Amino acid sequence: MNEILIVPDVHGRKFWEPVLDYKGEVIFLGDYADPYPAEGIVDEDAWQNLLRIVDFKQRNPHRVTLLVGNHELHYYDMKFQAGRFSERYYKKYHDVLTGEKTAELFQLCRKIDKYLLVHAGITKGWYDLHKDEFLPLGDDLETQLNRLFVRNMDAFYEASIERGGWDNYGSPLWADIHEFYDEKEPFDKDIIQIIGHTQLKTEDPLNKGNVWLIDNRRLYLLTNGELKHYPAS
Repeated sequence: MNEILIVPDVHGRKFWEPVLDYKGEVIFLGDYADPYPAEGIVDEDAWQNLLRIVDFKQRNPHRVTLLVGNHELHYYDMKFQAGRFSERYYKKYHDVLTGEKTAELFQLCRKIDKYLLVHAGITKGWYDLHKDEFLPLGDDLETQLNRLFVRNMDAFYEASIERGGWDNYGSPLWADIHEFYDEKEPFDKDIIQIIGHTQLKTEDPLNKGNVWLIDNRRLYLLTNGELKHYPAS
């Protein structure tokens, strides 16, 4: 497989900007909106940041993938409201995520060889609960899950007690890393998931079995089966 540059949760931050000069494949893991006030980033900053990312995707449609995160979900439909939701910016985000010319710029997941990139990860519990819904939707996991996201967005709002929800399992947009700690086996032992969603306090990725968590405001280059900081530190 070719090298892939991966961008974890953005939330209005600028650490992603080196991808503008990168000529290979780039995958964003979602969560562009809803900045953390303590970081000094306001909603308008995050909105303008997303417009730049969308423009980057539009200029490079075949090598840039924009995944959605839980902080995009509530701008598809405000019934999915969660933390830091901005009613003021709802229409702007909604129009980009669902608009005729821009909706297809976003997707739920991307699978390349044995690697599945998705915002929060797929637990075996959630997979088993919903597989009868998505397995008939296509011949491969990426197609199946992307189509399920369009057809049944409610399934992706499911959150466990680890994230303040009431469901038994968190969805691929809401699963918490601690849910993977409790699993006896992954949903597919041959797939390695690369996820964001749960912020790390360390400079390096967290590895839990078949799951690599990289949400620490760093870019990562997936090359030769390894995740490396980009640019190299």
